[in-house]
Amino acid sequence: MSRFSERLKELKFHFALTKSGAIARRYFVIGAFDGALTILGVILGAYVVEGHAHPELAMQLILGAGLAGGIALAVSSTVGAYEAERVEHILSHQHLEKAMLRPVEGTRKDAMRVSITVSAIVHGVAPLLAAFVPLVPFFFMSLDNAVLTAIILTLAFLFVLGAYLGSLIKEMIVYTGLRFVIAGLATAIVLILLGGSS
Repeated sequence: MSRFSERLKELKFHFALTKSGAIARRYFVIGAFDGALTILGVILGAYVVEGHAHPELAMQLILGAGLAGGIALAVSSTVGAYEAERVEHILSHQHLEKAMLRPVEGTRKDAMRVSITVSAIVHGVAPLLAAFVPLVPFFFMSLDNAVLTAIILTLAFLFVLGAYLGSLIKEMIVYTGLRFVIAGLATAIVLILLGGSS
């Protein structure tokens, strides 16, 4: 067996031992949802405030703040997930050692490190990827068209995210997908109303 195959088998074992697959899935959904909605908020905020009076400025604000926001979310999510998972795993490990009345070393500690690292990476990558979904139209469309397309893309992305979760629990995917879409629509409406009243 090659070194790569052995490492892959070892990683699969660590994933199973720490239930890292479920943890990573949860972090991906949370991160992606945060990323998509946060950047949609940036887009709509800039658009309702500056879009009609200064469209070029609005475009610069959307791209600059959107990209910076995506990176900031990625860093924040990575560090937050890493520290949260590290503390939870240490507490769990200490509880196990207390119950067994002896130190526990080896495989379990290695598995903990894998779980912490995977959780942090997934939670950091998810909002960064999701942040680019609504920003893509602004690289090749006019402001008004880009804003409309960004809203549609974000709602479609949220629907797919919700539908994926629904498929895991054998729930009607349209129902779960629409729950995510409603959250996105509500956010958009509130931001537009706030911008219109300012």
